[in-house]
Amino acid sequence: MKLRYGALLLAALGLFSCEKAPLNPAAAEGPADVLASFSLPKIAVTDAGLTRAVFVVLNAARDTLLSDTSEVAQNGYIRAKLKVPAGQNRLFQVSVLQGSRAVLTGSDSLDLKGGAQVELKMTLNFLVPALTLSPIDTTVTKDSTFAVYIHAHHVENLCTIGTLLTFSKDSLQVVDLGREDDFLKQNGGAVTQLAFTKDNANGRVKLVLGIVPIAKSVSGEGTIARVVFKALQGPSTALHLSLDNTVDGTLGLYDQMLNLMPAVALGSQITIN
Repeated sequence: MKLRYGALLLAALGLFSCEKAPLNPAAAEGPADVLASFSLPKIAVTDAGLTRAVFVVLNAARDTLLSDTSEVAQNGYIRAKLKVPAGQNRLFQVSVLQGSRAVLTGSDSLDLKGGAQVELKMTLNFLVPALTLSPIDTTVTKDSTFAVYIHAHHVENLCTIGTLLTFSKDSLQVVDLGREDDFLKQNGGAVTQLAFTKDNANGRVKLVLGIVPIAKSVSGEGTIARVVFKALQGPSTALHLSLDNTVDGTLGLYDQMLNLMPAVALGSQITIN
């Protein structure tokens, strides 16, 4: 599943938002003004530590016309105004960074008239293995039940998954757990459940799954599991995913050679009315 964060990353996983307006037909001579504005969910800044967005613009020969760096605000907002030389087939690329590592990327190609004002639209995809929760940002009513889904992205030869989901025991209560095996079984392997437990007293769900035989490991993206919560009280609370195997050696994403993947995890923000 690609992260098509349109109205907010991830619609269903709506993480990232950019709108593109038509070119100004009355454009004058000179460079075009291109506005790129992204709205990342706050949980992406908190959990994944996304800090910067780097914009690069190339011409048709793929020469670099300009580059620009924007900081990610604490509320997840990114904004860059680029003055780009007019011309056809201007390629815009953006990378969202966790420290110095590019985690997400997107691109779009535009024909620009001089003096035009354009808003840029892109779909951002993971560059590294990742686990996410969806919906990424949702509103529920008190005493209602709702499901969040654990998704894997950009994995290669995935064989073992270990993750810890933590939540506020005062705000939420787990009422059901369920596996979603289609993705993990796509190459004909079986899913071994080493752990899938809820601990409402401490606000934890632990999930550890393996694919056997290891030759049936999977690549790409897909849904792993679902967790059903009851909303106890608001106003808002966060769900956090962890893959930190330095805290718990069973956590992390591992390939068929038992190599630990350098992965990121994104949680979810829940508003309770």
